[in-house]
Amino acid sequence: MTIPIQPIRKKTKVMSPIAKAPSIPVQVAEQVIGLIKKGKIRQGEKLPSEEEMTRRLGISRITLREAKKLLVARGYIESRGKGGAFAALPAHGERTSIEDLLSIDQAKIWELLDVRRILDSEAAVMACRAATGRDRKALRALHDRALTRRLAEQSPLSRENAELYARFFDALMEATHNSIFAYLRKSVNRILLGAFPYGLMKLSTVSGSSKTILDQMGAIVGAIEERDPPGARKAMLAHIGYLEKSLRKAS
Repeated sequence: MTIPIQPIRKKTKVMSPIAKAPSIPVQVAEQVIGLIKKGKIRQGEKLPSEEEMTRRLGISRITLREAKKLLVARGYIESRGKGGAFAALPAHGERTSIEDLLSIDQAKIWELLDVRRILDSEAAVMACRAATGRDRKALRALHDRALTRRLAEQSPLSRENAELYARFFDALMEATHNSIFAYLRKSVNRILLGAFPYGLMKLSTVSGSSKTILDQMGAIVGAIEERDPPGARKAMLAHIGYLEKSLRKAS
């Protein structure tokens, strides 16, 4: 059977060519996934050789191998070593494009943390000044819920930890009572949420990370309750710094 893989076309620019574009492996992976979903590549069917695929797609072997790593991670192909690669269907859903990007270019996680240093530290300061009694109770309730459910003792980190963590930062943004700031923060939420599974997987390998993160959330809430902007900024930066240190250690 001839598999109708189309070449990846790169836009021509009056500049020097880019040596490596992270989006190219993602495009290759998406094309193969589309063929599998449409039934043009059947489940269990062997994919063409690397030589054949690089020729048809007009890409390098390195790019193809990165695309195949994505396909294996997403459950769309099964690698059998020298036996080749075979089409499959994912057993547990799909990953996001942000996770794909991080799996290719892990340096992007540091860029995300840089964004959080700016936005989240300012949110903590603003919440100290603007949070109502209800806002402070909502933040404390989320922290107390984690304590009640003994989430600090969970290792590896659970999905419940991640969901509560996301709700905590949503509540923090609401406590700023600045609609423009909240809008800007929400505009990057998709990226940050897309990175959660990647971060969760990495942090799960760091002993005691659940307890440390929960303690840091408590420190942030405490500073907001005390209306202590410098303390809130310090607590938030300590949290982001811990995430970076832990993720670098786990990488």
